[in-house]
Amino acid sequence: MSRNFDAVGSALDSIQGLSDDEREAVVEFLKVGRTRVAAAREGATAVTVLGTRGFIWPEFDRWQGIFAASGTFPARWKGLHEVPSSWMTSAASTAYRLRKVDLLLEWLDTLRRGATALHHYTRQGMRARIVQQGDGLRCAVCELHNGCEVRQGSHTIPPIHPGCRCVLMAVTAAPLDEPMGLRARQRLRSPL
Repeated sequence: MSRNFDAVGSALDSIQGLSDDEREAVVEFLKVGRTRVAAAREGATAVTVLGTRGFIWPEFDRWQGIFAASGTFPARWKGLHEVPSSWMTSAASTAYRLRKVDLLLEWLDTLRRGATALHHYTRQGMRARIVQQGDGLRCAVCELHNGCEVRQGSHTIPPIHPGCRCVLMAVTAAPLDEPMGLRARQRLRSPL
């Protein structure tokens, strides 16, 4: 597994109920891209089989409890607010599991991309910080980390939780709140 997929491998190790073949299928799914696999597949794949049965994802369960206790779920958790119970229809339980698989794949892909971005910034000698998406959707957890700088080996890098929409951005030479006048532009262009 390449360095870009180390974060994915570590995350997959925490998920219970996946066979080795399913783990490999998930990694391959992320390598070739979700849309290519969806367009090329015929019948069930190891990844689609995950939606037909349950699996234990402790990170998901932990955040499910946190969001349920606060009464607020991030936007990407639509359809995952309530854990299916025995009285729910089979179709509702299947829809929940498929949505959970989709969130898992999104989370793993975001872990990979975040680790890749941080490695790139570090290799370039740049600092990086967590930036919350500015679309008006709020997440109290992400707001705590918005603007925090991170370094290689940091424990908190996006995604902070499954469904997190925060990204890593390079720290620029001029503060974002500084007006970009002529002096600021010259300072950014001139070599040190």
